[in-house]
Amino acid sequence: MKSNKLLSGVAGKAISGATLILFVASTFISTACKKHDTSAPADTGERQSGFVTDIAQPESQGTNNGYFWSLYREGGSASISFGSGGNFAISYSNVTDVVGGKGWNPGSARTIGYNVGALSGSYNFVGIYGWTTSPLIEYYVAEMGSVTGGTYINNISSDGHSYSFYKQQRVNAPSIIGTATFWQYKDTWGGSSTGSNRSVNMANHINNWRSRGGQGFGSYNYQILALEAWGNKSGYINATAW
Repeated sequence: MKSNKLLSGVAGKAISGATLILFVASTFISTACKKHDTSAPADTGERQSGFVTDIAQPESQGTNNGYFWSLYREGGSASISFGSGGNFAISYSNVTDVVGGKGWNPGSARTIGYNVGALSGSYNFVGIYGWTTSPLIEYYVAEMGSVTGGTYINNISSDGHSYSFYKQQRVNAPSIIGTATFWQYKDTWGGSSTGSNRSVNMANHINNWRSRGGQGFGSYNYQILALEAWGNKSGYINATAW
């Protein structure tokens, strides 16, 4: 979602057995952040050889070490690799938009631990990113960078920080169910840093979205620790979620 959008660290873990997934896809012309339906992932990433060599679709998804992962790209180039547990790394260059990371499918009101071990270049958002259905909602919790725009609703306190909650409607935009009209819920703190273990209590955000968002909160789809960068940016992230 390029007008408002998202990583990586090893929380005391060594990166081992990394599986490199290269995505060499053609440029896509959608104007918001993407999303191919998770019920039919473009590529599971599960190969005997441990490598995916197919040309990627607009969004590629799969599982690794018991975690769900997703990577979407428009323009430029991007690749994702995996270490142990919830660790991942994304390299990207001159992207129109890239968003990707590692987490769970379905999501939940869990407390998510994370460590951004390395972050370089330019980006827009690092934090928790996910979707619900019925209603269709795209949501963000910005731990680094920011996601604002739309209508300011309120501030909430969680995990020792104050987050600003904005909501915005997307009309005929790409989503996990195809082109659709949906709402975005966006909480921004932005004060996190690299190299330390942090946590996000998703229940606090979800409860506020349910009561103040106006559209409630739907059934969980995927939920990941993610990075997003748009506007011909290049960079690198290495992060771990648990």
